[in-house]
Amino acid sequence: MSRSQAKGVSLSRSRQGLTALDSLIEGSEDKMDLTALSRAIGMFYGDVLTHTIPGAHWEVIEEGFPNVRKSRNTSASVIHVAQRRPNVGIPTLVMNYDHALDLIDGEPLQGP
Repeated sequence: MSRSQAKGVSLSRSRQGLTALDSLIEGSEDKMDLTALSRAIGMFYGDVLTHTIPGAHWEVIEEGFPNVRKSRNTSASVIHVAQRRPNVGIPTLVMNYDHALDLIDGEPLQGP
């Protein structure tokens, strides 16, 4: 996926958007270009988390590597997830998302 190919692609902030992005990543022959896009991919993944998981919010623990706090006990380093995705392949963004939902389902609701 080159930068010009990425232009014009509209992704919803949902599991379906992550599925589409995983498909674009899988279909890419230029892994170096994907590595350059890891920050944008990670920020999109974080946006999906914050828009679909009640109470999820952004936090910065390490400069340049924002986390999304999904619950009191669970957070995701979204840039690290995105950096790993093109090079390792598994887990996909959707697998990471589903895992996040599974973890949250097993935790008590967060109080105010």
